[in-house]
Amino acid sequence: MTMRATQAILITGASGFVGANLCEYFAAKAADKKHEVVAVVGPSHNDWRLRHLPSLRKVTLDLTSENDIHALIRELRPRAIFNCAAYGAYPSQTEVNRIYRVNFDAVRYLLDAVRGLEGFEAFIQAGTSSEYGINCKAPLETDPTLPDSDYAVSKVAASALLQFHAKKYGVPAWVFRLYSVYGPFEEASRLIPRLLTKAREGKLPPLVNPRISRDFIHTDDVSRAFETLLAKAGQLPKGAIYNIGRGECVTLEKLVAVARETFGIQEAPAWGSMPERHWDHPDWYSNPAKAKAEIGWEARTPLAQGLKSTLDWMNANPALVEAAERNSVLADGPKGAAR
Repeated sequence: MTMRATQAILITGASGFVGANLCEYFAAKAADKKHEVVAVVGPSHNDWRLRHLPSLRKVTLDLTSENDIHALIRELRPRAIFNCAAYGAYPSQTEVNRIYRVNFDAVRYLLDAVRGLEGFEAFIQAGTSSEYGINCKAPLETDPTLPDSDYAVSKVAASALLQFHAKKYGVPAWVFRLYSVYGPFEEASRLIPRLLTKAREGKLPPLVNPRISRDFIHTDDVSRAFETLLAKAGQLPKGAIYNIGRGECVTLEKLVAVARETFGIQEAPAWGSMPERHWDHPDWYSNPAKAKAEIGWEARTPLAQGLKSTLDWMNANPALVEAAERNSVLADGPKGAAR
C-alpha cells in the first residue's frame, strides 16, 4: 500500500529574506488550512529572521547532500516544497563551486526526491529576474535568457532542469522569476532598508545614477503568489515559468521622489555620491501578464504603500532591525550605502 503525502509545506532557504517571509505568511494560515510549515535551514544558518516564530518547526539540512534530502522527503512526504535556497546573489558570495552546488545540484536532488511521490502537489522554485541578464526590459518568459554572472547562469540551469523534470517525469513544478522584492527582514545593506533607515531621520542615503531602474515588489504580493499557485496547481501547465513583479519600471529617481513625498523628506538627493555597480542595467522590469492570465495573480501593493508599511514594521520591531544590521553581509563594512 502506498503512503499519501502529508500536509507539510517545506520551505527551503527559510532563514533568508524571501523564505522567512513565506514561513511567517503560511504559518499564520496553518491552523485554517490544516497544514504544517516546515522551515528547512542550512547547517550554518543564522536564524534571526525566524526567532519570533518559536512554534515553527525547523529542520537543519545540508541541501548539497543528496542522501540527506532523500531521507527528509521520505520522512515528511510533503505536499509542497518552496525552494528559496540560493547563494551568490550578493557581491560577497563569490565561491563559484558553492553557487552551483546550492543553486543547481540541490534543486536536482529535491526534484529527484519528489518524483512519483503520491499526493505531492507543487514544487515552486524561487528563481530570479537575473536569469534574463542583459535582456531585462520587460522580457516574456519565452524570451532568451542572457545571464551575465555565475549566479544567473546557475539559476537559468535550475529553471531548465525543473522544466525537464516537469515535462519528462510529470513532476508538478514551476518557476517564479522574482524581481526586486522588498519588505520586512530584507538584507540591511540593500537599497530600500537603507532608504527607509535614513527616511526616519529625514535624510537620504548615498545614491547612484538616477536613471537606474528596478521593478519593486512587496513581500506580501510574493507570498500571495506562492499561495495562489499552490491552490491552482492541479489546473496549471507543469514546468511553466512566471515573472513575478509589478510590471513597473521604477527609476531610482522615481523611488526617491516617492519616498520624499511619502515621508516628508526635505533633503535633496546627492546623485552619484555612490559608485555604480557593474551588475546594474537600465530598464530592469517585468512583464507579469502570464502570471495574471494563468494563475490569476497580480501585485496589489503600490510602491508608496509598501514603503510605508515596511517602515511601520521597522518602527514596531527595533530588535529585528538591529538584528538585521548586526547580521548584514556588510556588518564589518561601511554603513549607509544604497544597494
